[in-house]
Amino acid sequence: MKTRDRILVTSLELFNLCGEPNVTTIDIANEMDISPGNLYYHFRNKDEIIAELFQSFEESMLEVLQSPTDPGLDMMDYWMYVHMIFERMWEYRFLYRDPVTILERNEKLQKKFNRILDKKQDAALSILRVMEEQSLISISRDEAERLATNIALTATYWLNFQHIRHMGAQGEPDDLEAGVHQVISHITPYLPAEGREMLEAVADTYLGASSSEG
Repeated sequence: MKTRDRILVTSLELFNLCGEPNVTTIDIANEMDISPGNLYYHFRNKDEIIAELFQSFEESMLEVLQSPTDPGLDMMDYWMYVHMIFERMWEYRFLYRDPVTILERNEKLQKKFNRILDKKQDAALSILRVMEEQSLISISRDEAERLATNIALTATYWLNFQHIRHMGAQGEPDDLEAGVHQVISHITPYLPAEGREMLEAVADTYLGASSSEG
């Protein structure tokens, strides 16, 4: 692996493990066992490293946020879709742990992150509309727009919530299934009885598997 790529991989690992504010370029160089000068040859400062990591994150998120709108999708398909989003977020979780600290330093990243938030809301709204058209849920247009915002909000801040809840514990749990469940449970009040049973069955399948793995 080229030195530049190693810097990015190491930085991502340290940012995720320690939190971006707690990691310096010296820490990254020491972890790689290279001189600070070698690191500065590739990146002038930490913000340049963050910008490149964010570029990879943005590409990954925009790809996975293409909402599944094919007819015939069931609750398990939607669960897996949300799970894929959470996987991408977990891969770059330092961005969700300290979003304000990072974004307030860079106006360009603020715009890009807001674009991702918009895409999350749009994807949620598209799915809700498809589910309404297929009579999977019963929801008005205004309710769907508010619900899409709540879904995007929960997905965006779930990892931060989990981090705070387990602060001080040894290791941070990667309990993505609980986050997925929390997001999808927003639609429960709009499901018919049969739909609620289907959601509960899917949740039991994945939450049970997650508990047994843990």
